[in-house]
Amino acid sequence: MLEVPAYWFWASAIYFVVSIIWSVVLVVGMFMLYKKVMPVVTEARVQVKRVSNQAKGVAMKASNTANIVHVHTQNLIGNANSTGFQVTSKARSVGAALTGVLVAARVMNFVRKVF
Repeated sequence: MLEVPAYWFWASAIYFVVSIIWSVVLVVGMFMLYKKVMPVVTEARVQVKRVSNQAKGVAMKASNTANIVHVHTQNLIGNANSTGFQVTSKARSVGAALTGVLVAARVMNFVRKVF
């Protein structure tokens, strides 16, 4: 029968103990990281939802304004289909651009507060 040398037994035992301690340290570290990161992620999620809702409101107002401009343009100009379409699409483009700027500004403001 083969016997395991004593140095091999002790080396394996030391490795086993160090491995267990390292695993516990990693689990504790991951838990601490989770506790620090999750509130930031939750707040970011809330901020993004809030900004998204505000952006939808701005887009709706821009779309309504574009529709009003379109109707008035058709009333003032006899054949204003192409003009109204252009105004509507440009107003929607401006609304989308404003929405993008608003979302970017809110995200940057949140990032500055967090970091």
